[in-house]
Amino acid sequence: MKTILRLVAVMWVGGMLSMSPAMADDDKTWTVNIRNADIQAFIGQVADMTGKNFVVDPRVRARDVTVISRQPLTEGEVYELFLSVLQVHGYAAVESGEIIKIVPNTTAKQSNLPLVQDSATGEALITRVITVDNSPVEELVPVLRPLVPQYGHLAAVGSANALIISDHADNIRRMEAIIAHLDGSEAEEVEIIPLQHAWVGDVIKLLETLTPQQSGQQQGRRQQVREGRLTLVADERTNRLIVKGDSIARRRAVELIRELDVRPSQSGSVQVVRLSHADAEKMAELLKNFSDAATDNGSEGAPGTKVSIQADPSMNALVIRAEPALMQELQSIVRQLDVRRAQILIEAAIVEVGGDLGLQLGVQFAGGDERSGVGGTNFSNVGLSVNDIVGSILSGQPTATLNDGITIGGGERRSDGSFRWGGFLQALASSSNVNLLSTPSVLTLDNQEASIVVGQNVPFVTGQSTSTGAGLDNPFQTIQRQDVGITLTVTPSLAGDSTVRLVLEQEASAVQAASEGINAVDLITSTRSIKTTVLADDGETIVLGGLIQDDVRRVVRKVPILGDIPGLGILFRSTDDRREKRNLIVFLRPTILADNQRLLELTQQRYLGITALQFRVNRRGDLERVVPQPLPTNVDDLFDGRRPPPEELRRYMEQNRLPDNERSMEDAALD
Repeated sequence: MKTILRLVAVMWVGGMLSMSPAMADDDKTWTVNIRNADIQAFIGQVADMTGKNFVVDPRVRARDVTVISRQPLTEGEVYELFLSVLQVHGYAAVESGEIIKIVPNTTAKQSNLPLVQDSATGEALITRVITVDNSPVEELVPVLRPLVPQYGHLAAVGSANALIISDHADNIRRMEAIIAHLDGSEAEEVEIIPLQHAWVGDVIKLLETLTPQQSGQQQGRRQQVREGRLTLVADERTNRLIVKGDSIARRRAVELIRELDVRPSQSGSVQVVRLSHADAEKMAELLKNFSDAATDNGSEGAPGTKVSIQADPSMNALVIRAEPALMQELQSIVRQLDVRRAQILIEAAIVEVGGDLGLQLGVQFAGGDERSGVGGTNFSNVGLSVNDIVGSILSGQPTATLNDGITIGGGERRSDGSFRWGGFLQALASSSNVNLLSTPSVLTLDNQEASIVVGQNVPFVTGQSTSTGAGLDNPFQTIQRQDVGITLTVTPSLAGDSTVRLVLEQEASAVQAASEGINAVDLITSTRSIKTTVLADDGETIVLGGLIQDDVRRVVRKVPILGDIPGLGILFRSTDDRREKRNLIVFLRPTILADNQRLLELTQQRYLGITALQFRVNRRGDLERVVPQPLPTNVDDLFDGRRPPPEELRRYMEQNRLPDNERSMEDAALD
């Protein structure tokens, strides 16, 4: 048998609340009627009825709690009634384990509200995470925010497409129903629209212009426009539009797209593309080859076939006429190729070390007369020969000029003045040392050939006619000029972030004196050249090649048998010993100048190296000038004469301007 315990609560003048039970049993119910009661006393009575533990915030104060009930309430119903009373008076109950905190609802969301994921009901304050399947949560927040009280909380998590709500359980349940209605499965339906004439990128831009409230997003080759529950995605690879949304929004979008996808009134569009770094003529040739290949392959992304690409060298620009799809691809190619190229400084060092040693020694003599005969030794490999001396004596001309070295001679005449005998000794030792260092350098763009020539332009006779006979009235001589010196030709190309591939030709040539025994009709040049392809890291010095030459030559002319006699044989022979050594090595160092700042730093560094040659440190340790007027220390100061005069000097000249006649007289005096 069910027993009903009835309590009647009456507010007394002293502010106390009293309740008396009517009857008791295991299943208790209460009928609660309160008028102008104190909320503290009401909380105490609810704790007695429900057996719950309450912690009351000191700010919880109210003396006008009124509850009118005619139906008996169970323990759970009494607690729900209690929560409704707290909400009406601006307070909230926050469960924390076995304790329930009674706090003002303005601070309730900071009081560790419980996270409840089931379909809870009632007036309890809870926190709920609601995952949205189809609609973007950013669009739901403006719709749901007016439904959340000020002391509640509503936030959107875009990465998880979820909502975080802190509110009463009943209100959260109502918002769940609204979200389920808005987030319908119909919004997931997708329709693909292939475009026949229009370019998908242009259609997306047009839709953005027509609906400025839309948010446009671009990721790689996919452009996206979103309007409410409708999403448009452009696939530029296949020139198709992907439409996602409900049937009504999709139908409106499809109708608009069909109206836009019409054949253009003109065959293609024309655009002028100005290039910043690339060469217009080379770029035009490359794009023509690409467009021809795209047209031959029947690319789906190129609806039209009429393409015209012209280069304007004066403006370094391209004039392109093509269908929208192909125009988009051509512009993408130009953007990727028209970039600033790195510059590369190529430094070569040609090091040559050599030396020559020579020793010449010879003895020549002659004797006899015209009647009985003349005999002697004659050698032409060392200085003068007996033939030269005898010829001078017989002709009565002065003796031939002596050669380098030492020459000792003597002889005897008969009483009648005729030649009897004579002889001389010649000796010469020579040595020469060579230490040459040439360091040509050249700066060029990546994958651009550059060359530098440091030397002379020497004329060479290629043909001549000096005879005036046989009908030739005007003798002539043809000359061809050639560069003689240091020549460096190089084409660098980057093979990585810090590696350079070099195709180079290095040549060092010079005019040489004619070698002994060689009768040259014109100039003789020596040439040392290298032609190779190498890889080198940034700032790394490598060796390209070289030449090590060691020539030993010994020429002996002698009288047979007599020249081989030990000791005495020196009188019957002439010896010429010569040794020549040459060591030639070519080094190379590339430096990658990826940005302008590094180029400026390198320029200032090299200029300071030149200006440092104009100074020296004296014995006292002070720096003194070697030249009277050295170069400025800053490379920019070299152009001071071309800069406009300072403002102070310009104003002074204007203030002290002379009349025209006086100025002309002064100029004439200065001249």
